Amino acid sequence: MKKKYWLWIGSAFHAVLLIVLTLFALSIPDTLEDDVMLVQFTSIFRKFILKDTQKPDRDRFLFVNIAWDKEFIPKYDEDSFQVGMQTITDRKKLGQFVKILNDYPHHKIALLDIFFSDTSANDSLLKVELAKSKKCLISYHKDKTDKAIYPIFKANYSLSDMESDRPMILKYKLVQGDSLKTTPLIMYENVYKACYHKGLLFDWLDDKPILNAFILDYRIRAYNILKENEYNIVYLGELLKLPPEFIAELTKDRIVLVGDYEDRDLHRTVYGIMSGTLILLNAFLALEAGDNQISIGLILFLFVGFWIASAKAFMVRDPVTRFIEKKLGSEHFMVELFLDTTFFLVYMVVMSLTSYFLFNIHIGVLFLSFYLYAIELIATFVLEWKEKKVQKTLLEDENKTEENS
Repeated sequence: MKKKYWLWIGSAFHAVLLIVLTLFALSIPDTLEDDVMLVQFTSIFRKFILKDTQKPDRDRFLFVNIAWDKEFIPKYDEDSFQVGMQTITDRKKLGQFVKILNDYPHHKIALLDIFFSDTSANDSLLKVELAKSKKCLISYHKDKTDKAIYPIFKANYSLSDMESDRPMILKYKLVQGDSLKTTPLIMYENVYKACYHKGLLFDWLDDKPILNAFILDYRIRAYNILKENEYNIVYLGELLKLPPEFIAELTKDRIVLVGDYEDRDLHRTVYGIMSGTLILLNAFLALEAGDNQISIGLILFLFVGFWIASAKAFMVRDPVTRFIEKKLGSEHFMVELFLDTTFFLVYMVVMSLTSYFLFNIHIGVLFLSFYLYAIELIATFVLEWKEKKVQKTLLEDENKTEENS
């Protein structure tokens, strides 16, 4: 009884350690390859098989597509010699649109997901309007050393990078580098007057613990906008043909998202090719829905799951294994299953699926399953070593007894 008592106490402490490791793993912006496959499967299963999809209100957003509104400017080489021409987004049209937003500032917030790195002859109006705009964000990026690279215009900046080591965008990191807030977080802070604080294993948003990096659940996809027309999307050039008062009515109380939805700013996701602007919006919607919040329910779920798994690893031959061995025989494959890494792999997959469907958060599978199996191997080695030591002691005692007699 005393041994079992200490076994469960030790398993409880080990479960807390596993929770800490899990939170640390979740804070990393990348995922293991096998975890990627699990994320893809569960996301598609949830969306298309279970039809568990709640689409945001279409009247909340106005998507402005600038994919085909271009102008030509000279292209120079490193020695400042012109080598040809290049295309950029039409600055004159952008200036006109931002002026309308400034003249009728009834929108919630506007994002210009465009990186302004080169000058144009048509910059004057846009430069003035961006400088005085209070509810307009423009994107900036960072270099490989996490140093911010700002646009040529003065405005309200927001980082729009996708920090990932793999070509498919699965996770999104809210704060990158040391303290660079990304566009979704700044949008959330502006719309809800929220306050963000950085922590150690997790961060805080309006006094709620959140994960800095989390797997995106795409509530609005390119298919919904470009194919099904479920949301309002307009081309910038066509939009500017309307009277300013009508444009003001279209943008009233809406989040305006100006970006390239068809041509250049495209990324691979679980649901196919998607524009960067749409990925940023989905990260914002995830913050709204609390997808990255660390709830008490999640912590309790992780504790119970890791507590049982830890006890299984420390116990080596747990009651379930002994029961199967008794009923089916020691050579049965089910006994082998409970004694090798496959059990922990299946167990962690079940935990990850349950966590996703209950709390919308995936947890690591491969790392934790191999770690638990390693713990079980160590426990097995220690147990066998103790048994050999006891047998050796008994044998020595028997030899001494025979010598004395």
